[in-house]
Amino acid sequence: MHPDTLRSMSNLVDALDRQGKYAEAERLHQQCLEARKTSLGEMHPNTLRSMRNLTDALKNQGKYAEAEMLHRQCLEARKT
Repeated sequence: MHPDTLRSMSNLVDALDRQGKYAEAERLHQQCLEARKTSLGEMHPNTLRSMRNLTDALKNQGKYAEAEMLHRQCLEARKT
């Protein structure tokens, strides 16, 4: 996926977050994360940023265990 498309997708997710549409934002965060993993690689800073953004969407919905697991994955990836 083209980097501009990913950036636009990320901007849309931010707008959804601000409107409190957390379930829809989570879905798009997940799509954005998977697209970045494919196009940039799992360790790319933008991929890791997408991972962290997804944790915010999870926390906003009270999915704390999932958010914690993803935070831990992100932390481990940043250590390498």
